[in-house]
Amino acid sequence: MFPLLAMAVCCVLRVVLASSSCEEARLKCAYRTGCGMALQNYIVGCSGVLHGPAASCPESCQHALIALTSTEEGKDLMTCVCADEFCEETKRKVEICRPHVLVANRNETIVSCRVAQWICTADALCSTALDYYHRYCRAMFHGKKCTHRCNNSISILRRQEKAAKLNSCRCDGQEEYDCPRIRTNMARLCFHKEPSDHQELPPPAPPSGASPRAVSLVVVQLMASLLRWAVFT
Repeated sequence: MFPLLAMAVCCVLRVVLASSSCEEARLKCAYRTGCGMALQNYIVGCSGVLHGPAASCPESCQHALIALTSTEEGKDLMTCVCADEFCEETKRKVEICRPHVLVANRNETIVSCRVAQWICTADALCSTALDYYHRYCRAMFHGKKCTHRCNNSISILRRQEKAAKLNSCRCDGQEEYDCPRIRTNMARLCFHKEPSDHQELPPPAPPSGASPRAVSLVVVQLMASLLRWAVFT
């Protein structure tokens, strides 16, 4: 009897020790540029769910959680150990979003280009590749030409693991740019094909505003010190 009890206790301890505390997981995410931005988007996008009763998970919260949990640090927030009841309650509230997030994170699921771009910007390598794409493909965005640098940046971007959903994302009309037009320009100028013949195209850069990666470290540090929210287990 005692040996069985001892084995059970050891198994439980291994699980607990393997899981980091939620505070540690949050700080680790906040100090990583990509995950820090995803965490900030989660705080803003899921505020309605976190601060009150919610009958459903709003789209903004779904998108933020999809991007956050696409990162290794964000995944740690799913299995972290809470130190207080507030943390546990927050996890319970976000449970309403779990089905949407799990479906969207499947490899075969096609998401909007907005979500696909958030997933990419939450990863350091993919975000860098996306920045180069935005920088070197401006002429293509305006329907003028596809330069060698633009073609090369597209090739590099499409090789990134976290850009996979950019290759199949759908334009949903909510973008701050003309997504279908950019797809047409890219297919015609870069791939010399009609848009219908080449659907695997990443979205363009927004026409204005700062890059999603440009998050102040000071802001992230302040956010990390104040943040007490966790993601569902």
